[in-house]
Formats: sequence, C-alpha cells, structure tokens
Amino acid sequence: MNIITIDGPSGAGKSTITRLVAARLGLRYLDTGAMYRAATLHCMKAGIRLDDPKAVAGAIKTLKLDVELVPDGPVKVRIGGQDVTDKIRTPEVTRNIHHVADVMEVRDWLVKMQREIGQQGDLVTEGRDQGTLVFPHADLKVYLFASPEVRARRRFNELKQRGMETSFDEVLKDVSHRDHLDMSREHGGLRKALDAVELDTSNLTPDEVAEAIVKLAKSRLSAKTRKIDKSKLGLDKPKA
Repeated sequence: MNIITIDGPSGAGKSTITRLVAARLGLRYLDTGAMYRAATLHCMKAGIRLDDPKAVAGAIKTLKLDVELVPDGPVKVRIGGQDVTDKIRTPEVTRNIHHVADVMEVRDWLVKMQREIGQQGDLVTEGRDQGTLVFPHADLKVYLFASPEVRARRRFNELKQRGMETSFDEVLKDVSHRDHLDMSREHGGLRKALDAVELDTSNLTPDEVAEAIVKLAKSRLSAKTRKIDKSKLGLDKPKA
C-alpha cells in the first residue's frame, strides 16, 4: 500500500505540488481540505450557527458527500449530487472552516472516509493531519512550509485570478488567523510528524518542490520493494 502524505499550513503550495507529485508517480491525489470545505459549505447552506458544535454535528449527519479523485486535476466534490468544486473555494467558506473542523463528529467522520479511500493504496494525500493522525504509517511524509507573507501573496493572486475582490492585508490577516487556529486545535491540529521531511517552498517553484518529493518517494518505495523481496526470499531472517 503506497501512501505519501503532504502536510503543511495554508498557502504552502500543498494542492498544486501534491497534484504534480501524483501525476508524475501515477498515484491518486486526495485533497482533504476540500472535504472540510464541503462540510463547511453544507453547514452554511443549512443556516445553522457555525459556533454551535451540536448544530454542526447534527447537520453533518445529513451531508451526502462524494469525492472523486481525478488524475491531473483538482478533486471533484459533490454535495447531494451537485458539483461544488468551485463553490467551496470562496473566502467566506475559508473563514468559517475552523468552526466545522473543530467539531469531533466532523473530524471522526471525515478521517474515517479518508482512511477508506486510502485502503486502496497508491495515494498522495495532503492536509493538516495526514502524516500524524490519518496515515501515521505512510511510506513517505512531507511537511511543506513558507513564510506567512509568501503564503498570503499566493492566496491573494489565486483569488484575483478567480475574480474575487479582496486586499493583500485582508488575506494576510486570514492566513495568520488560520495558522493560529490550525496549530492550536486539540484534535487533528497542524503538526509536523517526527519522521516527516521538511521542505521550505518560499523560494522554490512548484515544479522544483514536486521533483524533490518525487525523488524522495522513488527512493523510499524502491527501498520498500527491496525489503519485501528479501522477506519473500527469507534473506532478512537473522542467521542462526
């Protein structure tokens, strides 16, 4: 079961880089952040108070979420059969994710769903807790990071390309606020796995970061294959 986890804060380049890595290695790509965004959008449409954990937990019970892993492209997300792939990327949804992500019933349900997807193997998955909580035995764990200013600039440019009006200062404020919320979360918070490889993406292109991860992955997976072969041949057994 080949699984690579890529964790890191908002704007570190996880989505773009994970898609590149998945395409180059021929693996499936899972954007777990999209799942939390979908849950948030569902609660917002339900008109409940997002700061009421019980109300959020109740709303999640009615969420019919479908996640389609598409090669060489963003994850397709549907709620009740309706495509919400673009709708979950608005600043309003971004600002409200933490309310929903902090609810244990939501996290438990989505973590279970992510692990079910991972059972098939051949997966590159990105998020906040993939290497620490969801797939602690992954073949390769990577932790991406960059300065808040760099990450805010990336997010700002992304929103401009989508025609969404905002200011850089507002985006920087949102990025810093999300960092605080993600890192202070008791369950599933943003933390680097002890055995994760750290990569600073501040001054690197997505292609450069992806290539570095691909090289690491090929080395890890090759070593794993050699270990399995030795096991089958009985060569890894200690001598009497």
